Amino acid sequence: MDADTASGAIPLRNRYALFTLFSVSADFVYGAVFVTVLLHRGVEPWALGSMLAANIALGMVLEAPSGALGDRYGHRRLLCAGLAAWGAGFAVFGSAEGIPATVLGLALGVCGHSLQSGTLTAIVVNRIGAHDRVSRVRRAARLGQVAARGGSVLGAASVLVGGSWARADTLVLAAGASLVLLAALTPLCFPPDRPRPGASVLAILRSSVATIAGRRFWPLVSLTVSTGVVMAALIMSWQPLLLDAYGEDVRRNGLVLLVMTLGLMAGAACSRFTDRLRPQVWGPVFAVATGAPLVLLALGWLPLVPGLVISEFFLGVTGVVSAAWQQLMYSDANRNTMFSAMAVVSGVTVAATQWCFGWLWEVGGIPATICVLVAASAVAALLTPLSARLFPAAVQAGTSSVEPRSGEHSG
Repeated sequence: MDADTASGAIPLRNRYALFTLFSVSADFVYGAVFVTVLLHRGVEPWALGSMLAANIALGMVLEAPSGALGDRYGHRRLLCAGLAAWGAGFAVFGSAEGIPATVLGLALGVCGHSLQSGTLTAIVVNRIGAHDRVSRVRRAARLGQVAARGGSVLGAASVLVGGSWARADTLVLAAGASLVLLAALTPLCFPPDRPRPGASVLAILRSSVATIAGRRFWPLVSLTVSTGVVMAALIMSWQPLLLDAYGEDVRRNGLVLLVMTLGLMAGAACSRFTDRLRPQVWGPVFAVATGAPLVLLALGWLPLVPGLVISEFFLGVTGVVSAAWQQLMYSDANRNTMFSAMAVVSGVTVAATQWCFGWLWEVGGIPATICVLVAASAVAALLTPLSARLFPAAVQAGTSSVEPRSGEHSG
């Protein structure tokens, strides 16, 4: 069965959702246990921090160029190669017996993740025609976000169930095998896209970065920074707050994480009720709404777990609003590269916030740290509608090179 045959059996949007669901699930299985695996193999805490920091840096260096490779040589090819490398990295990591092989698995995994990043969305959105494009792109973005959150839930549940009979490194190995299987299915499940023989990777990269840095993208960058700051604050604070409130119990951590992820998925699903025509207004509102429960629970004015779930819910809504706005701003020709460039902005924001969180925590404690970072996120959120008023083009869809109508899907 080829991609065209699959197209008649399973709509493209459903294949997109399933691939997103299972790839994120595999990533979440790995993310839930990889620190445990490293510590079990004798990695010292200082070395653990250095290895993870180096991995993050490698991912950021590869992110934008990998998007340009997809726009130049075809997104399906890059998706297949990225999933294969990602899965192989997990397999090497899970089966490694020494530190060198473990480091190789880490590096191969982050390379594969960077290669496939954004390719699934580009395959789908680039095949949406001009008819009702805004609504259909927004629907595709929401579907991808809901599927990703569902994958997180599935991954967490897999660790809770599989962890009772399998070792952590075995779980990572199984996750790697599932990614390699997805890579093998990619040519059968997705239609080919046309490479751009006349454009160089460097030219695509340079053009996309210049566009993202332009004034037209300032409001979107402001929202990305706002969301990145509050998301990093949430990620860094929930486990220490839970530890202070209820003591050390890993099972409780897993249960709370599962409930938080369900809240995130619910928020992504409920984003369908937001105003799709004014993301520059509603995106900042939901970003601020994400941070407000964190401040309230840090000050003791809101119960911890309900506050975390509410914050995750609004983060899910914000993620869809931001993702849809991004896809409408990107051009079809450079969609993958521009996605990767914006991912670098988000990654740098998260990394800087995590560094500031540790420093502020040391100086003033977690409640004060949360208040400072949420305030910084709110300032960036406020800049979004203000800059959008200065640059009205920021809320207009990018120039599209829409595929022929035969390639459209029902979105």
